[in-house]
Amino acid sequence: MGLALPRQILMSGTAYDIAHRAQGELGEKLARVRWRTHGRYRFKGVPDLVPVFEVGEEGYAPLRAPAWSGKAYREMPVWRRPVAIIGEALALVVLLAVPAWYLFKPAPAIAFANRDWVVVGDLRNLTGHKVFDDSLETAFRIGLEQSRYVNVMPELQVRDALKRMERDPSATAVDRAIGSEVALREGARAVVLPTVAEVGGRVRLTAEIVDPNTQTSVYSDSVEGVGEAAVLPAMDDLLKKMRGRLGESIASIGETSAPLAEVTTRNFDALKAYSLGLQAVAGGRGGEALTLFNQAISLDPQFAQAYLGLANVYYSTSQKAKAHEAVTNAVRDLNHLSVRERLIAQGYAALFGTPDAMREKWSMLTRLYPDDLVGTQNLAMVLWQYDNDLEQAAQYFQKVTASQHPRRGYAWLYLGDIQVARGDFTAAAKSYATARQVGSPQNYLDPVNLPIAQRDASGATAALAKEDTHHYPFFDVEAQLRKAAIEVGRGHLASARAAADAAVALADHAKLESSRQRARLAGLAIAFAQGDAKAGESLKAFVADELRRMKNAPATYDFSSYVHLGVASMLALRHGDPALAERALAALTPAAEASGYDSLRQLTRIAACEARSSADAAGAVACLEALPVEKAYYQKRVAMLHAYRAAGRDEQALATARWLTEHRGLATADFVGEFASQVPNLLASDAALVDVAELELKAGHADTARNALAEFKSAWNSAEGDLPLSRKAARLEASLVQ
Repeated sequence: MGLALPRQILMSGTAYDIAHRAQGELGEKLARVRWRTHGRYRFKGVPDLVPVFEVGEEGYAPLRAPAWSGKAYREMPVWRRPVAIIGEALALVVLLAVPAWYLFKPAPAIAFANRDWVVVGDLRNLTGHKVFDDSLETAFRIGLEQSRYVNVMPELQVRDALKRMERDPSATAVDRAIGSEVALREGARAVVLPTVAEVGGRVRLTAEIVDPNTQTSVYSDSVEGVGEAAVLPAMDDLLKKMRGRLGESIASIGETSAPLAEVTTRNFDALKAYSLGLQAVAGGRGGEALTLFNQAISLDPQFAQAYLGLANVYYSTSQKAKAHEAVTNAVRDLNHLSVRERLIAQGYAALFGTPDAMREKWSMLTRLYPDDLVGTQNLAMVLWQYDNDLEQAAQYFQKVTASQHPRRGYAWLYLGDIQVARGDFTAAAKSYATARQVGSPQNYLDPVNLPIAQRDASGATAALAKEDTHHYPFFDVEAQLRKAAIEVGRGHLASARAAADAAVALADHAKLESSRQRARLAGLAIAFAQGDAKAGESLKAFVADELRRMKNAPATYDFSSYVHLGVASMLALRHGDPALAERALAALTPAAEASGYDSLRQLTRIAACEARSSADAAGAVACLEALPVEKAYYQKRVAMLHAYRAAGRDEQALATARWLTEHRGLATADFVGEFASQVPNLLASDAALVDVAELELKAGHADTARNALAEFKSAWNSAEGDLPLSRKAARLEASLVQ
C-alpha cells in the first residue's frame, strides 16, 4: 500500500496467481482489464525479494512501475541504477566529445592539392636486414607513383638538388631536415619519411607526412605484418592511408592501385638489384646497369620493371633487337606493371612500330599523367628523330626544360642539337651548359656538335675531352666518330679516317653492328675525299653488306641500314658509279616507302631523284625541287647542287652552294640515322666553299671568289696530304692570279 500510486492496485505473486486465474468471473469487464509485471522489489525489513504485479482498468489505473521510496525499491543491475546512469551519461559525453574535438579541431594539415609534389626521404631501416635498405624504398616509391593525384619527386631530381646544395648525394641521407630543404627548393608540398622496424617479432612499417615549412609531422600511420611475405601487402595498406591523408579520393586510390608484390617482385634481392640498376642509369653507367637489371631478372624472371630498365639502356645505345626482346618480356603480362608503368611499357613497345603509333601511345601517357613528362619528352624525340620537325620538337623539349623533371637534362641536350641545326649557336651553348649543370649523361656526345659547327677545332677537341664515356663501348665509338668530324673540318683527312677506323674496330669488338656500319660509312666518305682509288670497291662491299642487313631489318627492328644505303647511293652517284646506286635503290625504295618512316622515305627519294642527273639533269632538278623543303635533310641541298651543276643552272647552283656553306649547323646536327650523315655533310659543306669560288669566278666575280677561297684555306690551313679539294682550290686561286 505504501508503494502504490493513486488508483493503483499492486499485488504480491501469490495474490496475482489467484486473481489471474479467477479473471473469467469478470464477464464483459474483462476486455478492459490489464495485467502488468513490475519486477522484484526489496522492502525494508523483508529479507527476500518480493515480485510486484499490477491489475487495473485501462484508462483509469496508472499501469506503470511505482517510484522508488525509502521503504521499497526495485531490484536492477548496477548500471541501471540512477547514480550509475548519471556516471554513464557523463562517460558517454566524454566518449563523443573527445573524437569530435579531434575531428573538428584545427588540424596541422598541409594545403595539398591535386598534382602537388612530395619528396620521399630515405627509408630508415631499423630491422638490421640489409636487403630492405634499397628494395623497400624503391617499392615505396613505385607504390606512391601509381597515384594520379600525388606527384613523387624522382630520385634523380633529389640527387640534383643535393648537388646544388653542395652535398654529396651518395653520402647524404634525405631525412627530415634535408628532405624539407629539398622540398622548399624544388617546390614540393610535403616530405614523406618511411621507416621499417621489427617490433615483437612483427615488421612494422611507418610513414610520416612532414610539413617542410615547419619540419613538423602532420600525419603518421603504421601497419604491421609477420615475416617478409607480409611486408609488401602491408606497404600497400600504408600507401593507401598516405594517399588518403593527402586528399586523394577512395575511388582514385582503388582505380590506380595494384599490389606491390605483383607490380614489382616478391624477391627482395631482385628488388635491391633493380634499385641499384636505377642508380647506375642515373650515373650514366650503362654497362653496370645492364648487369644489375639482368641480375634482378635472374632472381625473378617475371620482374617486368627490370625488363623495362634493360629496354631503356639497350634502346638508347642502338641495340634495337635486344631492346625489343626486353620490352616483349615486360608486356607479356601487364598485371605485373602498375597503370602508369603499363602505359610507359606500351610506349616503348610502340618504338618498334611506326611514328604514328609512337605518338599515340606517348600522347595517352601525357593525358593521364600530365606531370610525368616522359610522354612529352618522347613525343619530342619522335618529332625530332623521325620526322625532322625541328620547330615542333623544340616546343615539346622546352616544356620539359621548363619543368623540374629529372630527365630534363636530356631535353636540354636535344634542344641544343636542334638549336645547332637551326644555326642558333648562342642558345645552343646555353642549352648544352644547362644540360650538364642539371646532370644529363652523354648521348652521342652532343655538346661537341657546337664547336664543330663553328669550325672551332680546338674547342671541339676540348669539349670531347670533357665527355666521360665510362668505357662503355657505344660511347667510345661515338667519341671516335666525333673526333673524325673534328678532323674533317680542318682537312686532317688522314687523322679523320684513322678515327673512323678506330670506331669500326671498337664497334666490331663490342658487336654493335649499327654503330660499326655507321663508322664504315664515315670512313668511306673520307676515303673518297682523299681520292683513294680503292674507295669505290670498298663502297661496293659496304652496299652489299647493308643490303643483307636490310633484309633482316624487320626482324631486328634496326632500320639503320636504310639510312646508310641512302647516303651510300649518293656517294656512288657523286663518284662515278651510278650502277651501284641503282642496285642499292632498287632494293631500298620499296622497303623505305613501306616503312612508315618519313625520314627513311626522304633520304631514299633524294637519292632516287639525284640518280636521274646523268641521263636527265633537268628531270633530276625537277624531281628534287618537288620534294618538300620544310623538314628537309641537309643532303637534299647537296643533291640539288650537283643536279643544278649537271643541268648548267649556275645561278641556282651558286645560291645552293652558298646555302650549304651558311648552314653548317644543320650539316653537323642532322640527326638522321643517329648522325650517320654528319661526316659526309661536313665534307660537302667544305666542298661547297670551293664550288662558290668556282661559280663566282665563272660569273666574273673575282673578289667574291677570292673570299670564298680564303675561307676554305683558313679552314684547311693545315690539310694533311695532297687532297683533291685542296688541288681544286689551288687551281682556282691560280686562275685568279692570272
